Amino acid sequence: MDDLVSLLNTLDPGIVIFGKDFKVHYINRVILTIFAEFSPEEIFSGSLMDLHQAPSSEKITRILSLLSTAKRQIPFSIKILSKDQRVRYLFMKLISLLSPEMEESLCCALMYDITPFISDNTMHLMKIPIGVKNDIKLIDLKDVVYIEADNVYSRVYTHSKNYFSGLSLGNLYDRLPHRYFFRIHRSYVVNLSKINKVHKDAGTVFVSVQGSTKKLPVSRNKAKEFLRLLGIK
Repeated sequence: MDDLVSLLNTLDPGIVIFGKDFKVHYINRVILTIFAEFSPEEIFSGSLMDLHQAPSSEKITRILSLLSTAKRQIPFSIKILSKDQRVRYLFMKLISLLSPEMEESLCCALMYDITPFISDNTMHLMKIPIGVKNDIKLIDLKDVVYIEADNVYSRVYTHSKNYFSGLSLGNLYDRLPHRYFFRIHRSYVVNLSKINKVHKDAGTVFVSVQGSTKKLPVSRNKAKEFLRLLGIK
């Protein structure tokens, strides 16, 4: 609990109030820091999507389409690339706001810059950010058993639980240390230190991992490199 309080005290959220047309109505000063390459005039004269490149804008649009039926706030993570090519990661929550007439005419975006907490100087992930209710949980890499693709997002499995991540499997794998993590299949990344057994059957390879009875498939085009990495072939 003390670690959580310390983390929340460190993170100042950027706040954007915008309309259904994505026009920005209000911001707080943290937004001017997160999007320092934009002037206040540019932020207010354009739309929320002008602050993001195409992949991030598309993801925000998809999440916004779910707000009308969502029973709770929707947390997710996105990668942003500034004009100076600096990569940063934002943890976001989109919230519908009600007018006195109980109409959902405006939305609020909360943005936390979590880059310092998940990256080192080489931009490798040090922890995986996970949205758990109203908190940001940071999963240590040593606790990750495997990661599974979940549509355009991913699901992180530890020994005791699994967590939804707003980052895609490819995005996560690109940022993980490949000395310890290997993408065995288009849908799976496995922590090599958590593998218990390798199963070979008629040219097909599967792996068993700690804390799970599930056998994870290894793609045929990945099998040779994977087995060599383990010293089996």
